[in-house]
Amino acid sequence: MRILITTIIIILVSANLSAQREAANWYFGQNAGLDFNSGTPVPLLDGQINTVEGCEAFSDSNGNLLFYTDGKTVWNRSHQVMPSGTELGGSFSTTQSALVVPNPIDKNIYYVFTPDDALSKNFGQTTNGFNYSVVDMAKDNGRGDVIDKNITLLAQCSEKVSAVRNASGDYYWVVTHFRNQFYAYRVDGSGVSENPVVSTTGPWIGDFENIRGSLKISPDGTKLAVAHTIVEPEYTGSFYLFDFEVDTGVVSNAQLISSERLYYGVEFSSNSSKLYASGMGITSLDGEKVVDKVEIVQYDLDAPNIAASEYLVFRFNKAINSFVAGALQIGIDKKIYHAIPGDRLSVIRTPNLKGLDSDFRQFYIDMGGRGATYGLPPFIQSFFETIVTIENFCEGDTTQFTTESNGTIASISWDFGDPLSGASNYSNDLNPTHVFSGFGVYTVTITVEYTNGNTRAFLEYVEIAEVPDVIQNVQLVQCDIDGNEDGISLFNLNEAIPLFNNGNADITANFFGTLQDALNNENILAPIGYQNSVDGEVVFARAFENSECFEIVEVELSAQPLTDLEFYKDIDLCDGTVGILATIVNMQEVHDQLYIDFAQDDIGLYLTEDNALLEVEKLPLEERTFGPFDPLLVYFRVEQGNDCAFIGHVTLNVHEKPVFDELVEVIACNGEAVLRGMDGFENYLWPDGSTQQVYSVQGTGNVDLIFGNDSCSYLQTFSVIDEAPFTISKIIINDFRPSNEVIIETELPDNMDGVRFSMDGGLSFQESNTFSRLLPGVYDLVVSDGCTEIKKTILVGGVTSFFTPNNDGINDRWALANPEFFPGAEISIFDRYGKLLSIIRNDGPGWDGTFNRREMPSDDYWYRLRLAEGRVVTGHFTLKR
Repeated sequence: MRILITTIIIILVSANLSAQREAANWYFGQNAGLDFNSGTPVPLLDGQINTVEGCEAFSDSNGNLLFYTDGKTVWNRSHQVMPSGTELGGSFSTTQSALVVPNPIDKNIYYVFTPDDALSKNFGQTTNGFNYSVVDMAKDNGRGDVIDKNITLLAQCSEKVSAVRNASGDYYWVVTHFRNQFYAYRVDGSGVSENPVVSTTGPWIGDFENIRGSLKISPDGTKLAVAHTIVEPEYTGSFYLFDFEVDTGVVSNAQLISSERLYYGVEFSSNSSKLYASGMGITSLDGEKVVDKVEIVQYDLDAPNIAASEYLVFRFNKAINSFVAGALQIGIDKKIYHAIPGDRLSVIRTPNLKGLDSDFRQFYIDMGGRGATYGLPPFIQSFFETIVTIENFCEGDTTQFTTESNGTIASISWDFGDPLSGASNYSNDLNPTHVFSGFGVYTVTITVEYTNGNTRAFLEYVEIAEVPDVIQNVQLVQCDIDGNEDGISLFNLNEAIPLFNNGNADITANFFGTLQDALNNENILAPIGYQNSVDGEVVFARAFENSECFEIVEVELSAQPLTDLEFYKDIDLCDGTVGILATIVNMQEVHDQLYIDFAQDDIGLYLTEDNALLEVEKLPLEERTFGPFDPLLVYFRVEQGNDCAFIGHVTLNVHEKPVFDELVEVIACNGEAVLRGMDGFENYLWPDGSTQQVYSVQGTGNVDLIFGNDSCSYLQTFSVIDEAPFTISKIIINDFRPSNEVIIETELPDNMDGVRFSMDGGLSFQESNTFSRLLPGVYDLVVSDGCTEIKKTILVGGVTSFFTPNNDGINDRWALANPEFFPGAEISIFDRYGKLLSIIRNDGPGWDGTFNRREMPSDDYWYRLRLAEGRVVTGHFTLKR
């Protein structure tokens, strides 16, 4: 069944006879950017900005970038820092760090307003205050120059700023807030008035930590909304709505809209009928308030009780590591965008519509690989004002344009941006119709002459959609796990969308109990947790890309019997981390073990049975931490196609993986290697079936050992390699000393850890390559790597340190030790005065302690040894009588 009906998808920017694309280029986040000139955001990859929160960008009326800023630095259209464009008074960590307002008369002059920063006091600095700097685009060959900087308007203010144009379009109001006062500064052809209109209203925000949060004026200039991000002394919600008088700058009539969340982002829809806010949910943990998940809510400003009209647009499943809920910002396509850290923006596609019809799409906008943070660029809210209601957006429909004139329009001309439609592309009717030539985005230009003589141009983007190509009848099969095999279960109706959307991810749907409700778009069913009344019940999906160009799909709800597996089995996890305060489980390992039993099916893991039944908060297949009191239990859902086949749960027996080298190199000694498994395990299995801890292998190659305890086993690979030769590169002998020393230097291959050294023929070894305090003599050096040995004979030369020539047969003569190893050696002996007493040779008997047959007295004597190879050694010894 095909149903074509009306919607409001408009893009409107008002101005004096110009194309009005000042907000066409955005730069924000981590070098991210979007170009809206085509009516569809296209990633920009040339931005230099890298900011945590606030930012601003400004283009000319034809959509050509002029400059952008993070509140501290200004970059020109060439993405270079402007002359004098540094050290502005803003901050990259301010909610709305900068706002650009043009001079209404001098088209080259722009004012960059920079609010305060809550962090400034934390670092012992003075507060930034509320300042403005002046950019002259006539300077630097049209690239701009900051000609005046940080003109202070307030010594202290909040992180909030917004702006709107007055009704006649000849000046702007720039509004900020501090404590319980709003400050409205007039910007006209003469510049910025430094005498603000001050309105005292609303709550007192005294703590400087609480100045965060956004401020926005409605596009029609009648309302002002403010989010107070209260973090001290505890998290507290504060979201207020005020009246704003665009002709006087007065703020009045404070209304507390909500105190349920920690609010941050604020935005109005283009026709100023809906108000949106982002906030963190506030919960209590151990008596302390904590923030949880980001929520986006809508309020109907036409409702008798605005606060009671609250509609939860979306709640993000995953908490973010911050108390900041992310900015909301309307674009010139009249969609509202939301930013939290990630590589995509979320979007509210039809924010003028109520409830589900606002059409929220999570992480829908691609940014070409760049990253969002918490901020988006604010603009003068008048750029987004809507004066036209547009209806009927399906291809082939007659699109109706209805102007909100209030008798003020003298004449109007339309260019529908559809040249293929011929003469009908133009109209001078107040409320024309047009049949667009095909689906796509059209740029509609409206030129309006008012009865007061003022002429303005408006720009709108109209998106004409294809009629959704869907399957008309589908069956959504659910498991029946309530204990009664009666075909009654709980359903997540959104799971039917992939069944009928033919792979078009842009198609979404609302669900209704009757066909008439679906046609009338009323009595919407809550899609998550819907309980069918009978097996085979039919509900009706209103499927659409643009919310009211839709098709009706019949969805049959069927609950399968015998699908509740309840407790399925214990799963042993062998790669976990077990601690007193936390147990870490790799959910991929849980999935893989279940996949053995359900190999042809899709398996999802969940923390609760309800989540598994409704397919919400599916666990990612990554490491997950369980607290000390969390049950080690996981639910799983098995699907065949998109039909629920089974739901059950498993308990997790978590074992800590031992720490070991998965690849161990072992050197084969004489073609044989002895491999040893890790100590402390019950089971060992070698390739030949051996179950011993120690295993011998002949030859080289890889040998796998499977070891473990009970049901957990681990693989260790031994790489057996041939012994790589090592060599002795140098032997250094420092002898003929009171304390002789030998140093052995070796060259080892890369895979060898080290060798051991012996000087006694291998009876004892040491790790050190240095032997000290050696007596003169002959030594048998052995160097071994545990397999190969290199042997050498080492001669350590020396002389005795004393002798006693008393003819007792002991030490009667002084001579060279081991003289047979020093052929040709000659020793000259001197007294302390240098008198030569004797010359002895290696083959002689040595010195008897006489000179000219006279006994020399007890004393120290000196020697000079000259070896055959030319080496000369000197020293002394003692004669004792």
